[in-house]
Amino acid sequence: MEKFEKILESIDDPIVVISKNGDILYINQAGYTLKSQLGNRGFSELINSPLNLDFIKKGMSVKGIFKEINKSRFLIDAFPYEEGITLLIRDITRFIELEELSKKEGLIITVSKLLSSIFHDMKGPVGGIKGAAQLLKEDIQDKDLIDDILYETRRIENMINEITLIAKPVQLSKKKINIHKVIDDAIKTLARQFPEVQFERLYDPSLPDLYIDPDYMYRVFVNIIKNGIEAVQSKGKIRVSTGISWDKIYSPKGNKVFIRIKDSGKGVPEDMLDKLFIPFVSTKKKGMGIGLSSSYKIVKEHGGVLRYIGDATFEILLPIPERGEK
Repeated sequence: MEKFEKILESIDDPIVVISKNGDILYINQAGYTLKSQLGNRGFSELINSPLNLDFIKKGMSVKGIFKEINKSRFLIDAFPYEEGITLLIRDITRFIELEELSKKEGLIITVSKLLSSIFHDMKGPVGGIKGAAQLLKEDIQDKDLIDDILYETRRIENMINEITLIAKPVQLSKKKINIHKVIDDAIKTLARQFPEVQFERLYDPSLPDLYIDPDYMYRVFVNIIKNGIEAVQSKGKIRVSTGISWDKIYSPKGNKVFIRIKDSGKGVPEDMLDKLFIPFVSTKKKGMGIGLSSSYKIVKEHGGVLRYIGDATFEILLPIPERGEK
């Protein structure tokens, strides 16, 4: 018996044996140290906390019982036997504090990176506005400069809209519309900005009108097509194709339309595939990573699916309206 007591005394974690009434039958040295730290009342509350558990009353062992005493946190493993219960107590206060500190530090780093990225992206349009405004002072009648200022202002406005969209619920204003018109509007906007990019349209003219919010879906198409343009460094090819989806999982009855946007680039790196739609994670060194995440949210609100299907291709699936749906 003395040999076993020496073994128990050598263990750094408190070990306490109590009767089924809560009386202490044995306590090792680490247990005495903990008792002096918590005081009689706190220690009594700690060791008696497993007694009311149904499993303990039925003679079954229970591990990982959480208990907080005087801002200290503990995990208790309880092992009932004929005469009482053996308790192994671990103080996890420091571990939780380190975990909380790690989360705070991680949040600070994430926010810092986000703000740095936002401010970096805004430098371009702000610099454009500043330069145009200085030239406008020399020739107040120059309409091209005014257009430049308005264009750069819209760029900043779009950045802010994308960021706020992630945090706020999407309020859709749906109407029936030809999806090809919305896609063409997005292509026209980007074709003016990137004249060296070739756009190929492979449309299914028999597609029915879809019940969507055209403004929000326009943003989705601009985001994804622009992503492709950046992937080909503004000099490649973008192909947009449409049709009825017969995907076995998402559209087994052929009740969704697909829109596939493929660029002539190398595609998404394999190590980024599981992070594509996470906010503020980007495949681009200077990107904010909000375009795809906001697009994902918009498509989901439409009851659709946005996914990467490989071969530098993003696919959007949108539901075909049921009869009577307006």
